Amino acid sequence: MDMSNLPARTRVFADGDVLLHAGSDHAMGFVVLSGYVRLHDELGSAVQTLGEGDVIGAMSLLFGGAQDMTAVASRPVEATAIDRSIVTAAFDRNPDMVRDAAMSLLSRLDLVPLDAHQTASDRRDAPSGPVAAPGQWREVRVKPLTPETRGSMPRRGIVVKEFPFGIGRKPLRHEHTPRTEMSLMLIDSKPYNLSRSHFMIEHGPDGLMVRDVGSHLGTEVNGQRIGVDNMLNAATLHIGENEVAAGGHNTPFRFIIEILP
Repeated sequence: MDMSNLPARTRVFADGDVLLHAGSDHAMGFVVLSGYVRLHDELGSAVQTLGEGDVIGAMSLLFGGAQDMTAVASRPVEATAIDRSIVTAAFDRNPDMVRDAAMSLLSRLDLVPLDAHQTASDRRDAPSGPVAAPGQWREVRVKPLTPETRGSMPRRGIVVKEFPFGIGRKPLRHEHTPRTEMSLMLIDSKPYNLSRSHFMIEHGPDGLMVRDVGSHLGTEVNGQRIGVDNMLNAATLHIGENEVAAGGHNTPFRFIIEILP
C-alpha cells in the first residue's frame, strides 16, 4: 500500500522534536518528505535512521496498537501526517488493498538468518577507516566487483558527483520507472536480486551512508544487512573501501564504494 497517495497534512519538525512516542497509540503515522528521523528503542539507543519516502509508524497505521519505538527528528524534518482512520477507510473502500499490503509484507520477509549462509571467516571485516563525515573526504567512486557489475560500468568505476546516488534494476518494458530517479540501472533477470529502486548513497546525519530504499531482498554494507526485516535500513560509510551487495546473500551485484580523503 502506497501511503504517499493518502490524504495528509504537512508537518515540520525541528532537530530533536519527537514525532511519535514509544508505548503510545497516536493513531497516526508520517511519510518523511525531507530530513532524517531516528528510531530509538526503550533504552534510548538509536537503532534505525529513516529518510525521504520512509513511513514512520506503518505497523500501527495498518494494524493498530502502540508504537514500538520513539521517532525523533535528526535535523529539520518535513513529513506528511496520515491518520489511521484514513487508512482504515481506504481498506474499507477497496478490500483488495488489505491482501496486497499483506502480500507485500510477506514478500519482504527473510526467514533464514545470516549465520545460516555465512561463517565468521566468510564475513567481510568492518572497515578500519574513520566515518566519512562532512569535510573528511574529497571523492566518492562506485566500482564494479563482479562480472555482472563490470558489464554495466567502466572498469575504474563511476565518480559520484551528485547525491543522492541511486542504484537499481533497469525496468522491463511493461514496468513503471521508479518514482525516485536511479543514477545507475543494471540489467537483471528472474529471479531478481535487484529491485528497480534498491539503494542510495547519500548524506546522513553522521556522514555518507548507504540507505536501502525498500528493496525486496535487502542490501549488505561491509557485512551488515540492512533493509527488508532488519532493524536498520541504513549503514554509515567509512573512508577507504566499502563493499556493498544488492540483493540476497548470494547476489552477484556487488560493488566497492571507494571514499578518498
